[in-house]
Amino acid sequence: MFIPRSGARRRLVLAALAALAGCGGAERQEPQFADSPEVPLPGPPGAAPLDARGGAPEELPGVDTAELVRRERDTWWQLVSQLYAPCPDQAVSLAQCVRESRSCAACAPAAQLLADKIRGGASGAEAQAAYGVRFGPNVKRIDLADSPSRGPERASIQIVVWSDFECPSCGRAVPLIDEVVERHASYVRLIHKVYPLRSHPHADAAARAAIAAHRQGRYWPMERLLFENQQRLEEKDLLGYAQKVGLDMARFRADMAGEPAARVVARDRAEADRAGLSGTPFIVINGREFDLALFSLQGELDRWIETELAILGGREAAAP
Repeated sequence: MFIPRSGARRRLVLAALAALAGCGGAERQEPQFADSPEVPLPGPPGAAPLDARGGAPEELPGVDTAELVRRERDTWWQLVSQLYAPCPDQAVSLAQCVRESRSCAACAPAAQLLADKIRGGASGAEAQAAYGVRFGPNVKRIDLADSPSRGPERASIQIVVWSDFECPSCGRAVPLIDEVVERHASYVRLIHKVYPLRSHPHADAAARAAIAAHRQGRYWPMERLLFENQQRLEEKDLLGYAQKVGLDMARFRADMAGEPAARVVARDRAEADRAGLSGTPFIVINGREFDLALFSLQGELDRWIETELAILGGREAAAP
């Protein structure tokens, strides 16, 4: 199996990824690679890597590798030959799963993901880690509770986002997520949760303001104002935004300061911690983390949703 790159170059790469990935302070950790138990891979529990198929790399039906150079193609072929297929009932390699058209709709998209990652400059270890995150067995169970949401109630795809209203990365990410959700509006339900970081002095009050607005059915316009005004989150600012979105001000003040809002903040924070949050924004799609250290919101979020729809057979709504 592949191992992470070592030395100064790897540390520089990881530092750059962490800077792009989001807010999180000292608690944020380096991306974990697939030879680590932190990134479990598909396949029988504890199974050793499959033996790589000998000979020259082959073409696989439905997988575009035309732009891979020789070295990249060799790396891709080693991965698809050694990694197990993403369906638990198919204990064969990705390459065999695709070649034999086995009953695992995720095999061809998974092989394509590896090709795309390698073509984009990822090492074998990084591509493998992305495969483990995207198709591995670590599926998170999220309690949506009464969190703000929009989109079809029984949508095939649920995107849960934890945000900090004072986090610059959240301010940049949320509009990008909104654009992608709009492009797939018939298939996606978006759910927002709060995670005010302790390093941001205004984040907790802003989160409680958003929750208070949600109690009056005005979460989304309040959220927009909070993200558009991240440098202006003092109490007077929050009251001004509440007036702007048409809230009952007495009720808003009471709800913002009340124990129920504090409980929602604590609940959302605890759930994110259980799910493995290491920075904001924290994004989970149908139970799988869209890891911003491995995936880019620009381009790859669209592709993730399209892949999920293809695996589900293009269904607009989940089965009862």
